[in-house]
Amino acid sequence: MNLRLDRAQLHLEARELIRLYDPRGARVECIRGALWITQNRDHEDYFLAANDALTLDRPGLALIHAQAPSEVVLSEPAPSPRLRQGIGHLFVASLRAVGRAFARQFGPDSIDKHRSGSYHGL
Repeated sequence: MNLRLDRAQLHLEARELIRLYDPRGARVECIRGALWITQNRDHEDYFLAANDALTLDRPGLALIHAQAPSEVVLSEPAPSPRLRQGIGHLFVASLRAVGRAFARQFGPDSIDKHRSGSYHGL
């Protein structure tokens, strides 16, 4: 089994079952073998053979059943561009705040604070 935070590669024996809870946007790839997939409130069932893939599009429970010994890759959905952009803005704002705090503590204005007599270290 090969696991990463955003991707898992699994070996399933025949008749082995995986339950995925709220997997909307996740991608299922059948590397080898045969899979049967059903999703909550979906009237269709999906059968994947080697080199087939399916992106799950329903909330709730999804079942992946191996019809034969199979290799499966499960991938989490990529973050939406809006979410990624929001994280980037938050990161930049945080860096600016740290830079301002650093400048107040160690910048040219901090020299006058230390000469005002409140600092007796020298």
